[in-house]
Amino acid sequence: MSTQCIEYDTNDVERLHNYTGKIRRFMQIAHRAANQSPFPDYRHGAVLVKGASVRNVSYNKGNYCSFGHRFRKLQQGNPTLHAELGVILGLDREVTDGATVYVARIDKSACYRLSKPCAMCHEAMKHVGIKRVVYTINNKIAGSYKL
Repeated sequence: MSTQCIEYDTNDVERLHNYTGKIRRFMQIAHRAANQSPFPDYRHGAVLVKGASVRNVSYNKGNYCSFGHRFRKLQQGNPTLHAELGVILGLDREVTDGATVYVARIDKSACYRLSKPCAMCHEAMKHVGIKRVVYTINNKIAGSYKL
């Protein structure tokens, strides 16, 4: 089953996956990162992977993120450091170009919840050359799309 992704103006079809193999491995790392988030309800973790190597890990923080202003509409307020932004910030384009970002959101009981990147994060990842995003939907299914 696949659905057309219209939200981000991409021509790629979203795909659904079970948590097996490398998706399971990298989502477990993103889950551990999300556990470090100071937010009680919206705890996100992200992992940047290139080849088979984890290049960076981050989680959402309440800090202001000036880099996010380039990709966020002014009326939406100040951007905070989302997990997806944290995982790409400070890295050379050589590292991010062609990489995959795995994003997980967990709730208070540590269950996966929908963590599709927002428009700001989508545009920032596209800007630095990320080729694919894999995100949690629930405890059984993950989604992915190409940038």
